[in-house]
Amino acid sequence: MPQGGKSELTFVGSLFLLGLIVFWDTATKELPAFNLTVSPKVFPFAIAILLMGLSALLMINIVRGDRAVPEGLEAGDAIEKSDYKTFGLVLGSLFAYLLLIERAGFIIAASITFFGITVAFGNKKHLHAAVFGTLFISIVYYSFTHFLHVQLPAGILKGL
Repeated sequence: MPQGGKSELTFVGSLFLLGLIVFWDTATKELPAFNLTVSPKVFPFAIAILLMGLSALLMINIVRGDRAVPEGLEAGDAIEKSDYKTFGLVLGSLFAYLLLIERAGFIIAASITFFGITVAFGNKKHLHAAVFGTLFISIVYYSFTHFLHVQLPAGILKGL
């Protein structure tokens, strides 16, 4: 298989799997007791079928040899290897957010995630990124909780 084909098939296969999961989840949901003109299953089924159909078409195109050319390259140029270090740092930052959001609160979890992603993308000014990120996230937290009345987890900063 030509260069890039496996990664494209992996991506398209994951989109197809996502459509399959949405379809299965929608099929197993129970309908509400009251009568509705449009079922709450219509749009999830439509999205699932559309996603699986487009994924199947893309899969056929990839197997036939139609491959995307990365931005900035010409057809036939060598494709660079994936940067797994950056991917791992971003993924680790997102997992840290999931683990910290309820325990430590929104401000701390989002600040750590912001800092981790800036490090992953090569920011050398770590103190600047940490201060700016925490300030920005604090403004977002304050805006949501005081102006929009959407309660975000306060965590260990509760009462401040």
